[in-house]
Amino acid sequence: MSEQIKQYLVKEVHNFGGFFGGDTVTFTAVPADAPDAEEELTVDEQAFSNVSDRYTITIGMLLEIKFVGARVEQATLLGATTHTELRAALGAVELDGPLDGLHILSHQREDGLWVAGEPKK
Repeated sequence: MSEQIKQYLVKEVHNFGGFFGGDTVTFTAVPADAPDAEEELTVDEQAFSNVSDRYTITIGMLLEIKFVGARVEQATLLGATTHTELRAALGAVELDGPLDGLHILSHQREDGLWVAGEPKK
């Protein structure tokens, strides 16, 4: 089966759980490259690469979704509307010992979206 990777902006979160209480989140999202094409997606919690709790997925989050055929193989949180939502979804930062100076953990892009990491130069 072919792989496809697309970025989606979450427009509405429908439910957490799924059929018989599964570990999923279902939401309506629009592809970043086609903002008029709404799609309904269901993602298993295990598919999130950097989000440990599916309950932190909210409206305005930007996700990179890897599909294998029609199935969501992996979902990665790229950004959120607010800094608080981004940090809540990504969880606490784990450091590998003392730092040699200041480090940027997240920043706000020109379009207002908060993203993890330092700005690209």
